[in-house]
Amino acid sequence: MAQTTRTFLAIDVPSPISERLSKLQARLAPLVPEFRWTDGAPFHMTLAFLGDVPYIDLNAVCEAAAKAARTCKRFEVRIAGLGAFPKPDRPRVAWAGFDGPGVEPLAALHKAVVDHLRAIGRPPEDTRFTPHVTLGRLKAGRGKGPTAVAPPDLGEILARYHDWSAGEFTVGEVVAYSSTLTPEGPTHAALARGPLASARTRTET
Repeated sequence: MAQTTRTFLAIDVPSPISERLSKLQARLAPLVPEFRWTDGAPFHMTLAFLGDVPYIDLNAVCEAAAKAARTCKRFEVRIAGLGAFPKPDRPRVAWAGFDGPGVEPLAALHKAVVDHLRAIGRPPEDTRFTPHVTLGRLKAGRGKGPTAVAPPDLGEILARYHDWSAGEFTVGEVVAYSSTLTPEGPTHAALARGPLASARTRTET
């Protein structure tokens, strides 16, 4: 059987913004003890999750990421507001969202990544796109089985942080990551980095 690694493409969140996200987690943790809050610094925003990719295909994935990045110019994006999947009253994932003018070029970057991955026969497991940074997940075993504790309702907390923002940063590259699952949560290692284009070097798909 071919060796594989869990692989995804993402945008890194810079340290100053990551620090604000970590501080937010610290404020939320005592309010929502049912969640395990990610040790995510530096945080990232996933553009495409590929699942298990054979080692022999990793170079093609990294090249596709680099080519997609070169079709998009650098842009500013803002992390703001909180949300939950699948819905606030029965959450399994808590996240910080994105808003402002940067959402449109972010969607364009996502489309370029998906298109280039499809071209090499490695489309993402899910092409739906809700840009977010994961903050925490419901602890294992919660909300399951006959004796399970119901997930918390995050509606009030999300409303309280409706106007919260971690600030803006420049999206300058796409990063290909491998991900290893551990009892403490996933650990990530960068495989390759593909810089976005400047106004002068942008290429067409």
